[in-house]
Amino acid sequence: MIITKDLIKVYYDPLTEVKVSALRGLDLYVKEGEVASIIGPSGAGKSTLVKILSGLDKPSGGTIYVDDINIAELGEKQMREFRYYRMGIINQFVGQNLLSSLTLEKNILLPMKMRYTAREKAKRETDELIKMLNLEKIRMNPITKVSGGEAVRASIGVAIAKKPRILLADEPTGQLDTANTNDIIETFRDLNENYGTTILVVTHDLRFRNAFKKSYIIRDGRLVGVNTDLDRSELEFIVRPQESSLQSIIDSSQFIRVPDEVYITGNYKHIAEFDIHPSKKFSIIYNPDEINATEIYDIMKQTDDDKVNDHIHENNNRTNIPFSEVQPILEQQFEYPKASEEIIEVKHLNKSFPAGRIKNDVLKDLSFTINQGDFVVFSGKSGAGKTTLMNVVSGVEDPDEGSIKIKDFDIVNNNQKEIDDFRFHEIAMISQVNNLFTQYTVEENMFIPRLFNDRSNDLTRDIYDIAKNVEIDHRISAYAAELSAGEKQRAALSVALARKAPIIFADEPSANLDSRLARNIVTLLMETAVKFGTTVIMSTHDLSLIRPGFRLIRLENGRIIEDMRVTPDKLRGIIEDYLGVEIADD
Repeated sequence: MIITKDLIKVYYDPLTEVKVSALRGLDLYVKEGEVASIIGPSGAGKSTLVKILSGLDKPSGGTIYVDDINIAELGEKQMREFRYYRMGIINQFVGQNLLSSLTLEKNILLPMKMRYTAREKAKRETDELIKMLNLEKIRMNPITKVSGGEAVRASIGVAIAKKPRILLADEPTGQLDTANTNDIIETFRDLNENYGTTILVVTHDLRFRNAFKKSYIIRDGRLVGVNTDLDRSELEFIVRPQESSLQSIIDSSQFIRVPDEVYITGNYKHIAEFDIHPSKKFSIIYNPDEINATEIYDIMKQTDDDKVNDHIHENNNRTNIPFSEVQPILEQQFEYPKASEEIIEVKHLNKSFPAGRIKNDVLKDLSFTINQGDFVVFSGKSGAGKTTLMNVVSGVEDPDEGSIKIKDFDIVNNNQKEIDDFRFHEIAMISQVNNLFTQYTVEENMFIPRLFNDRSNDLTRDIYDIAKNVEIDHRISAYAAELSAGEKQRAALSVALARKAPIIFADEPSANLDSRLARNIVTLLMETAVKFGTTVIMSTHDLSLIRPGFRLIRLENGRIIEDMRVTPDKLRGIIEDYLGVEIADD
């Protein structure tokens, strides 16, 4: 169904004359009717792969067959027809999948109308899809008034309404909590079972590694592993580094990537030696400077097989994780200012959106204050009201009722020009959908706000340091439109940090990042708060990003159900509850 062999994609920047290899000989084989995931960290080449598989980009080398057709040889018109009749595509930014001017129901109905489906049949199939996707209560809502999880399910509905043979989903759950992610996984399984659709989910989310029967692991543009039978207790622990699998795959060029855990134990440098066991059943890789084959065989003879098997069995069935794996998180203490002044005051906040003939109450009588220099986390399931709360408090949206004051400025009752001016000078926003100027480079995006908000002549001061800390310095001369989703998220963060605003609102800042980068971003925000006295307000569904010293405000159905200062002991319990594991003392 989907076959790639030695797939290569090289991007060339004519301004810097730099070539970047996104795919470096990727081999892939997905059977017809199969549902699988492709998993890798940010920058692994996932989005590039989706673009090539969907015909939106051409490979630089290699072969690619989809449905027994060499799509690399198709012309633009042929590719459009191929994509229209055979493919459903779910973009990682759901706003690009849906028309905001239409209701959720009409978005799903539109593909059927475009294919001239009879009215009654289209209505019946739309009803079936909406019911299967659990969207009945909000079917008449405009797309701008649905939560992240609901928008993802609606995107799946739009894609599957075409009845495609192949469904490609690019990072569909980056902005969703575990409960909604599990719902999406079940939806993919149901679609595969009911329609026989071949489904390929491209993601950095480790929760997909044990979601389907097969998952392909890619890194640095190559396939490095195929997992088919994995231990659930290990794979659901998303704090664990992504390079936790000791499996590798040998591709068509006989390339094999040595896993990090293996590489660091041998200090191989540039040479590794191989030997074949006399039984011919397995081979051995070792560092000849440290050990020779004879010594390896001697060690193997001394090993008690029963003990080894027992040890493997225990590891494969463990239900807990060692304390050492979460120790860096529990010990990364945020020293919050205990005597700082109040900077934000919210009283009796209410916000609702029309849902057909009724109102959907999203925020319900919320009251709280935030002190200067604090790090506050709003958490809750998708649909709990996190994004709406961030938008209303920052002045992006108007509340129905209530008062909001930031640094004694009235966000509710001042005119729009005054609110916009205040927000420009005092607030930096990091949204789920990046707010970059696509016609400018990352560097230009970073210093554009300083043109209007900085009297210094040196607009580029510390910009390269900020970009390096956010790990976007290697793309600082690239245009925003050329960046991957993870790179756009990091670029948006670098723009916010470069502004040096006293308040940062970060709405799911790690949504499109792998776990390592997500932890780095949280660390950077913590350092910014401590160094500059910046007040950081972050919304997230990922409770593994919380640190001791943070203030955690939990939302449920638009109300505050918990407001607490996080301690190491409390965080330990939060992580155990969130991941469904027990942390065992080493």
